Amino acid sequence: MQTYVNISPQILTWVISNMQPDTLQPKIVDYLFQWQSGEKKPTFNQVEDVSKATGIPLGYFFLQTPPTEDLSIVEYRTVDSAELKNPSRDLIDTLHDMEQVQVWMHDYLISEGFAPLGFVGSLKDESSVEAFAKSVRDILDIALNWYESVRTQEEAFNYLRGAISNAGTIVMMNGIVGNNTHRPLNTDEFRAFACVDSYAPLIFINSNDTVSGRMFSLIHEFTHICIGENSLFNERYSSGSRVKKVETVCNAVAAEILVPQTALIEKWRSAITENPDADSAISSLARYFKCGKTVIARKAYDNKFIDFQHYQSVARIAIQAYQHNKKLKKERGDNGGDYYRTLASRVDRRFLNTLVNSIHAGKTLYTDAFRLTNTNRSTFSNLIDNIGGGRR
Repeated sequence: MQTYVNISPQILTWVISNMQPDTLQPKIVDYLFQWQSGEKKPTFNQVEDVSKATGIPLGYFFLQTPPTEDLSIVEYRTVDSAELKNPSRDLIDTLHDMEQVQVWMHDYLISEGFAPLGFVGSLKDESSVEAFAKSVRDILDIALNWYESVRTQEEAFNYLRGAISNAGTIVMMNGIVGNNTHRPLNTDEFRAFACVDSYAPLIFINSNDTVSGRMFSLIHEFTHICIGENSLFNERYSSGSRVKKVETVCNAVAAEILVPQTALIEKWRSAITENPDADSAISSLARYFKCGKTVIARKAYDNKFIDFQHYQSVARIAIQAYQHNKKLKKERGDNGGDYYRTLASRVDRRFLNTLVNSIHAGKTLYTDAFRLTNTNRSTFSNLIDNIGGGRR
């Protein structure tokens, strides 16, 4: 026997305005419009199907009026594009998850008597890219030539992530919503975001991006925290004039941290001499600086070593390579490798250490820890073993 339910007209209108028809099966879209017109009455099972398909929590369908959701971070998107004014449920739910992490850490640090972080918002008036970059290196306690101490882009990303975490910023990373492999995060919608807080600033990285892309996003978002402004980083490679002014500063600082101007000029001269063409020189320098070719090409263009068309060509090829690799990964059915290694990569180590210590001190329940890390009793224990977090 089917169980029919009532959904308020306001909720149906809200759900329809928040859905993304292109990503839904036709029957899901039909359900919603048939319910709205009164042509059909929803069954509980159908509402469950729509909830799963849209990512809208089941409980929302039984409210009388739409829930109030804080989506103010969308105002801080890098590119002011119309198609990104309505965030997906995947982004919204990820924002909610990270808000819980940040609120917990904020409250814990205050309760333990920690002082606010001095660097948050401290560089909002800095106009010199070189001075800004130097201040960031000082905050992170990294050398000008830090990239010479690592061998690969992956090591470079982990090195910078560790430095930012040790400075007091939570760095979380995921390519799906929570643990739901059926809800991948779209890099066309966002590559990263930053939520400013004087005690517990947070950066979230979309792990579906390339390693070089993640590294650039990481420094870009930390620059936003130093400015004291939230950020939703949705810039595609070479997005052009639509980029907001503050983003030009953040991009330039990120590029300067990854590829210092003085080092680039010196290395370009030798690279262009040793290589047959500019593309080969760019590839060589990308290996040396452990960054993406697009960053090298942009710095080369800014220094008038190559023209804008050449820079765009490098950026375009980078996009094509990313899309090709993404397609191959999907065809192979790549599940991301070892589950616990992937899980460990999602969680900020300093946050996890703090969380475990709070549990042992009797100040935080295990159920809260499971919620904050998207784990259960078994996976949380294995996560601690894998990441080496907290006291045992």
